[in-house]
Amino acid sequence: MQWTNRLNFIVATPTIIGISVLGVAVPKALADIVCRGTIFRTDADNLSFSVPWSPNTGFEQEVEFRNARTGAGIAQSSRLQFDRRNDQGQRVYRGNVSGMASVTLIDLAEFQPRPGTKVSVSYDGQWGRGTCSGL
Repeated sequence: MQWTNRLNFIVATPTIIGISVLGVAVPKALADIVCRGTIFRTDADNLSFSVPWSPNTGFEQEVEFRNARTGAGIAQSSRLQFDRRNDQGQRVYRGNVSGMASVTLIDLAEFQPRPGTKVSVSYDGQWGRGTCSGL
């Protein structure tokens, strides 16, 4: 009967095994990043561009274009929209500037963009390459 008393004690006695606070860290790959680069032009000043990426909207954001020499703002695209995957399986996004100049972004990452990922951006048919980094 001694083991029965012991069993009743164990069942009737609440035991706190442990309490821990879980901190959920967002992996760097999912943190907001921005991709910056340059479109080199022979007949005019080069264009610097920047486009943010976030896990909620991806690259469906606006691309900002600046004069690479002066830093003056030139244009901002409409919100890019996913168009399709190209023959290499890369995601292609499209937008425009004031309904006139076309803007295309190709995400060169195999999966989600992360710092170091490359993108190609076209402004009215002139292409440049950019690199993504953390904010």
